Amino acid sequence: MDRCPCCNARLTEAIFCPRCQADLSSVLGSEHMARYWLNNALQFWAMRESSMAILALTKSVNLKKTRTALVFRDFIIHRQCQQVLALLEQKKCMDAEKLLSMLRDLNPDDEFLKQLYGFTEYSLAKDIIEISTRQTIKIFNELKSR
Repeated sequence: MDRCPCCNARLTEAIFCPRCQADLSSVLGSEHMARYWLNNALQFWAMRESSMAILALTKSVNLKKTRTALVFRDFIIHRQCQQVLALLEQKKCMDAEKLLSMLRDLNPDDEFLKQLYGFTEYSLAKDIIEISTRQTIKIFNELKSR
């Protein structure tokens, strides 16, 4: 942090603002935690633990939206949307919905994620209706054959 959020004074490494004496320990602590979670997210991504990377990055972005975190967020969303589409193609709607929920937590304002989530919900409902219809027909046929 270069400037005090209260009075806009230039800051040094001090915990208190030199001009207004505002206690900056919480703000500095949140910046530190944002870096910690971003580093964890990068490590999880390198270990191919995408779910853990998304969760860690979500924590980082919620603490502080740094340029690095936002670029990494957009990269992850782009890559994971391909995974969501692959899951939908394989008719694994529940898995796709779970992954999309995590991505929407990462960037709730992303219009593409909102649309893809709506499509996934539609596919999931359609699958549930198809399964329910098949089960009903099966039960009906069993009762009819008696």
